[in-house]
Amino acid sequence: MAAILGFRARISPKSVSLNRLKRLGKAMSMSARALLFANIVLLWPPLLPAQHPPPTTHKVEAFAERARSERKVGKEVPVSDRIFNEMMAEAPTDYPPCNRENRNSFEAHQILLRPNLLGGLAILGGGGCFCSVTGNCRFWIYQLKNGTYRPVLETYGVQLFGFLKSRTHGYPDLVVWTHMSAARHEVRLFRFDGDQYIASGGWTEDYEYLDDHDQVVRPDKPRITSHFSSRDQIPGEVKP
Repeated sequence: MAAILGFRARISPKSVSLNRLKRLGKAMSMSARALLFANIVLLWPPLLPAQHPPPTTHKVEAFAERARSERKVGKEVPVSDRIFNEMMAEAPTDYPPCNRENRNSFEAHQILLRPNLLGGLAILGGGGCFCSVTGNCRFWIYQLKNGTYRPVLETYGVQLFGFLKSRTHGYPDLVVWTHMSAARHEVRLFRFDGDQYIASGGWTEDYEYLDDHDQVVRPDKPRITSHFSSRDQIPGEVKP
């Protein structure tokens, strides 16, 4: 019995200390690995969102033709007092053509989300009010939500606009045309992101241009130059 006690006495102090050191070393090793992993995660470059190639020239040409044929503007209605007053508050004070007598020159059109459900108004400046001498005007979209109108798009240089059959977050996709010259239009696509209408690509329409031999070309259909990027997508066609 004394021999057994003596054996325990001999191994206890060093063995316990050795075991504690081993456990401590193991814990430190695990902590070091965890710290190393955390540093790797912090230094690892962020993953980029999935990219896709820009739409092909053929797809953009087809979409440009579809946008022209599909565009709708909705029923024309008067501009409300509140919205008109907001617009006039932004009008340049030194620009005489823009005054309250020009109210009837504005175009306001209803945006329907479905039959008998009004989603907002599209408003285009007119006459000399908010317009340039080339006929390009300021343009607004007002969303109707909870009985109140709020602006979800304000842009410039719009001569012609139209809504497509396709929709994003419930609102129709929008195309606007800017008159650059007698033979050129710049066209922009806007899509609703749930809060605002956001620019989503566009193209140039040339109805007359010079070829490689400096000869004037007047094509049957406009020459289309795409301005879509890899972040933009053409809305899918909606069948009747």
